[in-house]
Amino acid sequence: MIVIPAIDLRGGRAVRLFRGDPQAETEYSTDPTEVAKRFEAEGARRIHVVDLDAALDTGDNREVVKEIIRNVAIPVQLGGGIRSMDAIEEVLSPRMASRAVLGTAAAADPDLVRRAVEKFEDHIVVAVDILDGNVMVRGWQEAGAPIDEAIPQLISAGAPRFLVTSIQKDGTMDGPDLALYERVTELAGDVPVIASGGVRNADDVWALRELACEAVVVGKAFYVGTLQLSEVVRG
Repeated sequence: MIVIPAIDLRGGRAVRLFRGDPQAETEYSTDPTEVAKRFEAEGARRIHVVDLDAALDTGDNREVVKEIIRNVAIPVQLGGGIRSMDAIEEVLSPRMASRAVLGTAAAADPDLVRRAVEKFEDHIVVAVDILDGNVMVRGWQEAGAPIDEAIPQLISAGAPRFLVTSIQKDGTMDGPDLALYERVTELAGDVPVIASGGVRNADDVWALRELACEAVVVGKAFYVGTLQLSEVVRG
């Protein structure tokens, strides 16, 4: 199982939100590039970057993203506000991100997923952000389809992997929603699932591995020190 540290960008800073609430923000660094370099030095094999401003339609952090990518050798997957083929092509252009994470656009337009996968194949990740059984869109501010409908539809569109976030757990460090990930892995079948939300410690990582999740994205636990990369990264 791959453990992927998360860097959420807002106003050029590394922050975390509580359950996706823009009003419940904690700042962890004014230098996200140094955060990324530290994660790489500690053994991270990939970094997950989210442009919260782009996701919330309040601007973007594209220059900060470019700086992070220039300063680390490991792959960066980028999400937040990627809602068109032009945006996908920009994100996956040379010297940019290794994966584009589609959220709102995928839920609203599965045909975009199909076209993106035809061109970029495994460089596409489909984000499924879930609250009370429904997929949430537009920075987690609007409810979409139930997961039992959305995931099969996205599989039909060719989604090569899912990034599934339990919004109720995100930023809480209450432990991951194991029942949700069990259901999602059942629905996804052979399509890999990356879990996100609520991870506190190494035991939570191993629990998600038991559910056959391909990877787990971890944010707050790394920032507050309840989990160290050395505990879950093997040489």
